[in-house]
Formats: sequence, structure tokens, C-alpha cells
Amino acid sequence: MNVKPQEHVKVLINYLEQFVKVPEVMAKLIIRETTVIELKKRKHLVSPLDLKPNLYFILTGSVRGFDRDDHTDITSWIAIEGQIVGLTLYSSPTAHGRRQYIETLEDSRAIMIPNALVNTLFTLFPEMGTIGRKLLWLHYYDAEERNYLTRLSSAEKRLRRMIHTHPQFYYRTPIKYLASYLGMRMETLSRLRAQISTEKVMV
Repeated sequence: MNVKPQEHVKVLINYLEQFVKVPEVMAKLIIRETTVIELKKRKHLVSPLDLKPNLYFILTGSVRGFDRDDHTDITSWIAIEGQIVGLTLYSSPTAHGRRQYIETLEDSRAIMIPNALVNTLFTLFPEMGTIGRKLLWLHYYDAEERNYLTRLSSAEKRLRRMIHTHPQFYYRTPIKYLASYLGMRMETLSRLRAQISTEKVMV
């Protein structure tokens, strides 16, 4: 179902204004050209068929980005409400056959930000350059954390690090996708979760 309540889009404007003051004309353009969408769990926001994929600001719910290796999904990132998500490889010569997807993990509501609108904002408003740089830094920081996480020497260290940095992932992500994100088998994750639950009971 597609809806377009302005109060939801204003949440996106407020999010952008943590980086820079958004001019009124820019805000009006964003309100006019974006759409609020509601999706059930396990629906694709973006797939390799999208030649110029849109961006999405997550209002409620959670999503994951994943690649597909033969018949195996590899979860590369997870995002929840209050984050902007999108793909990066649709026009990259270094993609080498990677097939990227974004899928909802919960019933979700998001603001669709069309690719054409993003390009227009960069062309017309210098403020968008500031927003773009600061968003790039945030996504780089998250990528560095994921890179560090995958290099920890044990499955237990990876899980405990994620619980410390992103506890919401632990409680809201289905175990199948959480295990993929952490680079461990589901059986290992189940054992570690049981161990952690026992520790909490004993405290």
C-alpha cells in the first residue's frame, strides 16, 4: 500500500537537518517527490533488476542487504528505523557478477527517495553535498565496524561485540540471517544464545 502523509516525510527532513539546515524549497521538493511505502516481511526493496535503484529511509521495521552466491544468501549488513539504505554496485565495473538485494526483515514502512530526485538535489542544492559527505562518513564508519567484526577470532567474540554495538540486531533479526551476518553456523549461534541467556538468569 502506498501512502504519502507529509508528517512521515518530515521525519526524513528532520533526519537530514542533523547534518545541515535544509532550505525550504529543498524540503518542499523532497516532500513532493518522495513516497511513503509499506511492505510486509520478506519483501524486496531493491534487486539486481533495478538499474538505477532508489534510496530508502526506514521509518519503522528492519531490513538486510545481502548477496547471493549460487543458492546461498550472504547477509552483509542490517539496518533499522532511522537509517538510509541503498545499493552501491548497480553501475560499478568491479561488481564481478555480484547480485545485491535489500529485503525487509519485519513489516516495515519506508520513504522511497527516487534516484532522479537524489541527482536533482545534488545539482540544485549545495547543502546536499554536505549531507552526502556526512552520510558517506556514517556508512564508512558502519562498514569499518562490520569489517572489524568479521575479523574477530571467535564466533563468541563476534556475537558479544555485536550485542555491545547493535543490541537491537540481536533481538530483532531472525537467527538464520543473524548467523549469516556474523559468519557462523546457525547451530553455533543457537548455542551461544543459550549460553548468554543462562548468564543473564544467573546475574
